[in-house]
Amino acid sequence: MLKYVNLESVLCNGKEYVAKLSKELGLDVFAVKHNIATDTCFEKAELLNWSAKRIVKAIYLSNRDHIYGFVFPELGIKDYVQKIKTKDISRVLGISGKKAKKYSNSYCPESMEKGTCTPFVTSTNFNCSQEKPLRKIFIHDIPSLNKEFVDISIGGYGEEAHKISLHLSYGSIYEILNYKFEGRIEKVDLFNKI
Repeated sequence: MLKYVNLESVLCNGKEYVAKLSKELGLDVFAVKHNIATDTCFEKAELLNWSAKRIVKAIYLSNRDHIYGFVFPELGIKDYVQKIKTKDISRVLGISGKKAKKYSNSYCPESMEKGTCTPFVTSTNFNCSQEKPLRKIFIHDIPSLNKEFVDISIGGYGEEAHKISLHLSYGSIYEILNYKFEGRIEKVDLFNKI
């Protein structure tokens, strides 16, 4: 069971732009609160009674110097979740497999923890004065999903943050991020499956 909550009330700490830009761009974005905290795409899909493909995750990979974001729906199955592999990192970033292996997926940007990671980062995340700035966010390009409503986390800490989501079309994620951070957001085929 879920209930709709005020969008502006769940967007804080530099994420207020999501509500502002969704209005400016004419996009439907809804904030929802689930009655149960979830950590995985499959838990959320089961809770919503949706296909896991409609649950979108944001993964942040880091090496010693850089951070890259990867946004994609859950394309795997419960016992074999879709992950970013070394070959995917190598192809998308245009680096060798040896360099790609140095990227770890244990990184969470500020104002997020595992299970609440969101594509909607803050300007601070891209700030070059940070020790390790976010360089770019890659969004898996799936044209057939662009108009379909999906569920994404919105960040935060603690059990309550694991109950809050945004519902919006998959294509709206790119539209909002690209408008806010033009040049830092790129649609790509993350898994060479298109």
